[in-house]
Amino acid sequence: MARAISHLPTFKELMLPDLRELISENRRDPLPEIQAANSVGGAVELLEFHMGFVDPSMQAVSKSTPIGSMNIARSNLRHIVEKRLDARERYVLLALDTLAHPFEIWETLYDDEMARYMFIGTYQQKQQMLAVVAPWDGRVLWNFFHTSAKSLNKHRQGHLLYKRH
Repeated sequence: MARAISHLPTFKELMLPDLRELISENRRDPLPEIQAANSVGGAVELLEFHMGFVDPSMQAVSKSTPIGSMNIARSNLRHIVEKRLDARERYVLLALDTLAHPFEIWETLYDDEMARYMFIGTYQQKQQMLAVVAPWDGRVLWNFFHTSAKSLNKHRQGHLLYKRH
């Protein structure tokens, strides 16, 4: 599994705020979780519905972000929800909102010599969001994770492409 390379500039070096200490104006309103599916297939169906796959023949859905458009590929959805303990489909609304209205976007170089875009989503609730967009195939959503503000800070490294604050 690829990992971010070490010694990238971090939010601390750029003197950016710690996400644990953000004022409420820098956090988006809470968004609800959807109910978890009972299976991987059910989870994929929930993602397809919420992400806009309105026709079974659609292979991708385009979404606008502050750094340009990106795609959600139907073929990547199973990868996002296959670890059933996490039931990540519950957080699809946070993921979509993070792509459209991120707090920050970082370009992070990985040890496979490929960069990923880290979309940081900050909310007025316990769950925060990390959406990972891979720059290959015309920028495609690779994964998303709900996490704490403290853990999300660890992903704020590399080249800061966008900031809402």
